[in-house]
Amino acid sequence: MSELPVRESPAVAGPARQAARGQVIHITEGGQRIAAIVPESMVEALRAAEDAGDAAEADAAWDETGESIPLEQIEAEFGR
Repeated sequence: MSELPVRESPAVAGPARQAARGQVIHITEGGQRIAAIVPESMVEALRAAEDAGDAAEADAAWDETGESIPLEQIEAEFGR
């Protein structure tokens, strides 16, 4: 992820302030949406949802049946 200070790109300042107030601004090219400037709270919510999904997948993996692989075997194959 990268950052773009508003002072370095005046064209972004207005849309960035709109996003800070809760609006989603779509960037288009040839009439097609290609990107968006969104409120930081939306980014944080998406990250939290992704983390929750990852945790659910990890919990489900613990419940899977199958052969256990000793740590020593994994370290020998993949290194430590």
